[in-house]
Amino acid sequence: METLRVAGENPQPRFGHTVTYVGQGKAVLFGGAMGDTGKYEIISETYILDCARLVWTKATATGTIPKQRAAHAATAVDSLQMVVFGGATGGGGLANDDLYMFDLREGETNARWLTVPVVGSTPGKRYGHSLTFAKPYLVLFGGNTGNEPVNDSWILNVERSPYQWTKLQPSSELPAVRVYHAAAHCSSGAASGMVVVFGGRTADSSALADTWGLRRHRDGRWDWVRAPYKQGDAAILGRYQHQTLFIGPIMIVLGGRTNNMADVLTIDVYNTETSEWTSFPSIDRFRHAAWALESMVYVHGGFEPNVPNVPVDTLKRVDLTRLFQSNQRLSRIIPASTPAEIPTDRPTRESSEIKEVERQGTQKTIRLANQALVATTYGPADDITVKRVAITKLPEEGKKLGLGFQSGSGGGNEEALAMFEMFVLPLLRLRDCRPPATFPAKRDDVAMLARLVTRVFEAEAAVVRLRAPLQIFGRIPGQLTDLLRFFAEFGAPTEVFGEGDLDSFDYLFLGNLVDRGMHSLEVVCLLLALKLRFPDQMHIIRGAHEDIRINRLGGLAEECSLKLGEDILDPNSAFSALNRAFEAMPIAATIDDRVFASCAGIGQTSFTLADLDTLRKPITLVADPQTKLQKVANEIISTGECDSEEQLSNFLKVNKLQMVVRGNNPVQEGIDEEFRGALVSVYGATNDGGKKGNNAAFLTLRKTFKTSGDMNSKALVPPPGAGPQNWMEERRSSGEPDRKVSTQKKKR
Repeated sequence: METLRVAGENPQPRFGHTVTYVGQGKAVLFGGAMGDTGKYEIISETYILDCARLVWTKATATGTIPKQRAAHAATAVDSLQMVVFGGATGGGGLANDDLYMFDLREGETNARWLTVPVVGSTPGKRYGHSLTFAKPYLVLFGGNTGNEPVNDSWILNVERSPYQWTKLQPSSELPAVRVYHAAAHCSSGAASGMVVVFGGRTADSSALADTWGLRRHRDGRWDWVRAPYKQGDAAILGRYQHQTLFIGPIMIVLGGRTNNMADVLTIDVYNTETSEWTSFPSIDRFRHAAWALESMVYVHGGFEPNVPNVPVDTLKRVDLTRLFQSNQRLSRIIPASTPAEIPTDRPTRESSEIKEVERQGTQKTIRLANQALVATTYGPADDITVKRVAITKLPEEGKKLGLGFQSGSGGGNEEALAMFEMFVLPLLRLRDCRPPATFPAKRDDVAMLARLVTRVFEAEAAVVRLRAPLQIFGRIPGQLTDLLRFFAEFGAPTEVFGEGDLDSFDYLFLGNLVDRGMHSLEVVCLLLALKLRFPDQMHIIRGAHEDIRINRLGGLAEECSLKLGEDILDPNSAFSALNRAFEAMPIAATIDDRVFASCAGIGQTSFTLADLDTLRKPITLVADPQTKLQKVANEIISTGECDSEEQLSNFLKVNKLQMVVRGNNPVQEGIDEEFRGALVSVYGATNDGGKKGNNAAFLTLRKTFKTSGDMNSKALVPPPGAGPQNWMEERRSSGEPDRKVSTQKKKR
């Protein structure tokens, strides 16, 4: 560990303060206590550290500055923003229970403090608690209310207004009450998505050495899970007034104290992949502040055990690559876990907003985080499934599961599970990706699937708001072989066989699932069953062929007639039920407030996202639209053609977007960019029309994407020697005339 030489307005020695890394090379120090030997003064100063130049600047912020406090909690919520809650004010007093935000987005000279407007109950006054950010939730745990230590948990969703704290009521075993513990959010490895708590001082003043993870289920429930320790690791010393940080899947515990000042507290590292602890030389600090930047850990202020009453002002740095060089397992993790920095010369975009309503009635807009939250899936009964997933099979974002904190997979009710087993499993088990000889279900099964998934679509808006990481597929018009090859070669949206990547990515299909190909029923039932089973991760928007006027003639109707033996004009037919599901589908999506995605892109009619938000489902497409909204809906689903860069630029500017992705435009390589990446076409079917010989592709948008240049794509080439994949090609090769489905009602 090296002591750094700093310049500028160096903060005076202090303890009980916070230093929060807020991105773009900036760390923000707030509050704490100064003085020595019991003569301490609690303060409300704010300092900003330029981590590259090691220069401190005392902030001259405007707005509602929090009053003096120490033993408070702070966390970053987005680039150049952080929030502060609670703390002690000295003399037995506690800070108020307001939530404060520090905003640096306008530069250091225009920094400001704001009070976030919160309604309803709050966690109340407390100190020695923890506050972390697990997108989109602020998570507060434990601390001391002034009378006793507690173990309650509170969350605040920064994307839902009005903003209010909610007290969690987990049904699981709870951690013991504690104060002066440490907590951090893990975004990689076995504890992915969890808020992880270590140590603290409990009610009898003893130091704790346990580790707990707080996780959110997809049905909205939260619970605690105790981290397993390997035999022999029970010797890890309990501690309090320490700090914890996550670098990839490893938790680093820095400093702290026990009730015996002679105890030497090492740097202890917990690997969530192996459940192992590893110890390294001590940093000899407690009541300090710490943060991580790439592979470097910084430690500021606090007390040193040999002089426990006089705080220090030194800034020290630990190079983890050097610290771990003797441990191959840990040293391999550090380079892969280095976080990408936000470029300082590029403005960031945020999606979520908090509006502070001040007493004078004016409003100020505070934009909060826009990073995709890593979620964990669970089984029907929330049983824990133990599994190991290789690091090499996971994306670099590290949204993976492993042995440490073990999580299950899947979700949904019995009907969704039954549909999944009927329509998904038989197709994913096909080793050669060749379609089955017979359709695996009956008419009533298809109709039931359509009715169930219609309810899911009805609950969604006309435009769904999504977040990266995400995989985007263009049209797959009944070409089952292409779809199965995508899943077999690049990962399927399931974890059934341990080969899927649903815990790493959401999926978005841009419509045109049916017609043309010979297996429209198989394709649409497979994707609808996945949507039913994983409604929050599988997203499907409507395309031109999800229209009864089109699919009555394009192939779906004929398949329903031949494979299900039904009269498509029967209002109770599977064909009718599928089209009712189509009419309930969303017609577009936005991704991280940067990307607009639809089947056909945008058309000639100008519109805003606010216009689309007024659409009510079911949406019926008409041949001769009479209103602007009808025309816009037709264009983005079916007929949209954007050949003008000026028109596209105006659409993006008005809606504060960066690009449009469309899925119905055949392109030779499966993906194509126009207008310097502002318009991206992705196509999911090989050999379009049986004669073009084109590739198929899908797009991957990772959490860190900024522009089309940050997108990745994976392509399929037409399978060699493959037979016809669509009705028209099959008929040409066989000389068979086109078949037509009767649209006349049968005489009874």
